[in-house]
Amino acid sequence: MTFQHIDGDKVIRHLESKLSSIRTGRVNSSVLASITVEAYGSQMNFVELATITVPEPSQLLITPFDKTLIPNIVSAIQNSNLGVNPVDDGAGVRLNFPPLTEETRALKAKEIGQELEESRIMMRSIRQELLKSKKRAHENDEISEDDLRRFEKDLQKEIDELNALLLNKAKAKEEEVMTI
Repeated sequence: MTFQHIDGDKVIRHLESKLSSIRTGRVNSSVLASITVEAYGSQMNFVELATITVPEPSQLLITPFDKTLIPNIVSAIQNSNLGVNPVDDGAGVRLNFPPLTEETRALKAKEIGQELEESRIMMRSIRQELLKSKKRAHENDEISEDDLRRFEKDLQKEIDELNALLLNKAKAKEEEVMTI
């Protein structure tokens, strides 16, 4: 879907990025996306330091390119809010994720709602900036009153479409989380 006035792709990518880091019944490497590791004097992402595989639906295996980084990786995971205990097996780090409880699923659903609202706020902010810009153009007699109203109507139509798209993505993720 293309949007004429608003950068809808930016808002969609933002929501998708946030939703991908929310764990469902099956784990994926994106749960590690927000965690950085102290390595070589700076903070680095896991993808820069290791390969990440999913040997089982509830397990991640992190195999660092440099084995001396294993203690740093373990420390970074322990200091995160991931809720798992990393196991150093000598060649890498294993993360065994417990199954989601009903309470955890409800918390994840609430987190999805918060991420959706954050994306909507982002969208409203973009809309406000666009409207301010067009109103300034109208005040400077660069566009007519009719053009301004047409723009507002078109922009609202795009906002409604984007809102529906964001809501569908959030609902799909919530279904995924709530499915046992």
